[in-house]
Amino acid sequence: MTTDAYLAFVGLGLIMIVADGQILYHSGKRYLSDVDDETDSVGSMAQLVAVLFHIVMFGFLALLSVLNFDFGGGNTLRAVVGNLGVLLLLLALVHAVTMAVISQLRDSRATDDRYSGPAPRTPTSTNVQLQRGQIVTPVADQPGRDPRMSASIDDYPS
Repeated sequence: MTTDAYLAFVGLGLIMIVADGQILYHSGKRYLSDVDDETDSVGSMAQLVAVLFHIVMFGFLALLSVLNFDFGGGNTLRAVVGNLGVLLLLLALVHAVTMAVISQLRDSRATDDRYSGPAPRTPTSTNVQLQRGQIVTPVADQPGRDPRMSASIDDYPS
């Protein structure tokens, strides 16, 4: 690959990587903010994932730029297009992995939010509090309380 083709490949590769990284950052930030209201932590997480994406892709670009793929022999345009095709395939793969990481972050945030808040008052917690002590009907002339029935299965949230 000639110097002009090499510089064209590196320049176009940088543009594609930066554009895709910015799309991932802004979309990831919006996607994570649906679950978490803390904009500072959402922005930080999206930024860390985007930086990791950029570092990995810049490394792949550097490796691809020094490898000599013979696309089309001496034709400069075919060499640039061929190298860009390989870069696009790697870009798609790393983009998919990054989306999976962002999705995992969102799922873990949603799980944390769901289970870290105050426990909802359900019929189960009420019945447990009411059933402390003996739960059988006392024999005549013995102290004790009347048994309570548990709530219907229809009363539990699904």
